[in-house]
Amino acid sequence: MAPIDPTAALPTELVNLLALHSSFLTALSLHFVHNGTGSAIDLRELSETITSVWRHRKVHYDDIRLCVGVLGAGPVASNNPFRISDYGRGKICLEVSDEYKMQSGLSQMKEEALQAMFMESLDHLWRQWSVAGQKSLNMSSRPTATPKKRGRGRPKKIDPIQSSIQAFIDEPSLTKFIAQLPHAEITTCESLTAIAPLQEKGRKRLREFKDSVQQGRAVKKTRETTGKENAPAQPAQPAQPAQTKMTDFTSVRKTNLLDRILAKEAAAAIGPRSLTPAEHQRKAALQRSEDVLGVIALLCANKGPGMRISLSINALLQSLQTSIRKPISKEEALKCIEVLASEVTPGYVNIVRMGALSSVVVNQGMRPTDVKGRLVALGAY
Repeated sequence: MAPIDPTAALPTELVNLLALHSSFLTALSLHFVHNGTGSAIDLRELSETITSVWRHRKVHYDDIRLCVGVLGAGPVASNNPFRISDYGRGKICLEVSDEYKMQSGLSQMKEEALQAMFMESLDHLWRQWSVAGQKSLNMSSRPTATPKKRGRGRPKKIDPIQSSIQAFIDEPSLTKFIAQLPHAEITTCESLTAIAPLQEKGRKRLREFKDSVQQGRAVKKTRETTGKENAPAQPAQPAQPAQTKMTDFTSVRKTNLLDRILAKEAAAAIGPRSLTPAEHQRKAALQRSEDVLGVIALLCANKGPGMRISLSINALLQSLQTSIRKPISKEEALKCIEVLASEVTPGYVNIVRMGALSSVVVNQGMRPTDVKGRLVALGAY
């Protein structure tokens, strides 16, 4: 079988079909260049790109299914690298086999091979369609006697089945042929199949919830209309039951609110007690005591040798604010010094106040050795 010659005079519909497939391959190459080859291709984006390349009309999903279906129906259908999958929620994607994926898209050689494969599949489908049409024609018509033609030799037998679509130029028959060409099936994605039971379970719960809401509204409407419709039959009864129901509902609501308050108070009494603001400040000061002690030790080393070193409280606070990596306010730094003097390192750090003046006296002879253990014992961590 000779392949279709693109340079020969072909019917318009066949030329458009070949141009559609060529535009399909070009759009795939452009997509791979801009988006890579790691994921499936959404048909919404691909159809827009094919429309821009083809410039004949708007491309739909069925056009892409036609291109893939023809490739998968020829004599080398096993080489078809494309398949169409449903990813759920209206997202349908084109998947490409790994051997046709490249970092820069489809190569020119593979594009030409796919185009030739498409033409070969069309020729194969045309032969099958011609054979099927001829068989149906023979079955529907009765044989008639024909007079013998006088003359020498045997008459030449005309084969009604064409071997190729190349020489066929009958536009109406070609339209019928293109209309019956196969379309690729849309298969369900494996991940969508795996989560389908979970989605169905969620939809079932949503339906049950909606049904319960509708039933509640119906019951509420029935209660509101009870008494008004039956007023002629029971003239003395409607108002009293309605008032009783409203009173019962109010009392039940108050009882439920009281029960919730009491249960909340009981849970708060049983649970751990929350810290007061003062306790929060003390704990924060304990957690930063090690950094403050390091700054104090560094200032004492700069003062020179001596057992007792006095530091101005204002100068010490300023040094702490500029030396510690994590920002600290004057109030937090003063609280750290007070906690050191009273709980963490009593005797090593002391605060001496004389009227309005305050200073910190450091006794080098009572320098602590296990500050970490002391902080753990005090509940800093």
